[in-house]
Amino acid sequence: VGSYFINGLEGLKQKFDFITDVRGCGLLVAVEFSSDIAQSVLMACLDGGLLVNRLKPNAVRFMPPLIIGNEEVDEALGILDRALSSIVN
Repeated sequence: VGSYFINGLEGLKQKFDFITDVRGCGLLVAVEFSSDIAQSVLMACLDGGLLVNRLKPNAVRFMPPLIIGNEEVDEALGILDRALSSIVN
C-alpha cells in the first residue's frame, strides 16, 4: 500500500510542477512544494476531509493508519488533487 501511495503522489508531482519532492517510507510520506503553500494545502485538504500535517512551510506529511487499503489511498489522492487544483486557481 505504501508504494501504491507513493506512486500516486508521484503522479500528482507530474501534474503539478510546484511539487518538488515526494519522499517517505511505507505510509509515512512527505510532499514538498517549491513555495510556502503548506498551510493552504493543509486547509484545503481538511476542507475535503483529509488530515495532513504541515511539516515545514513548504511541505506536508501524511501519516495514515496502517490498516488502509488502496481504495482509501485513491480517495486521499483525489482529495489532495482537488486541494492542489484549488490552490493553483
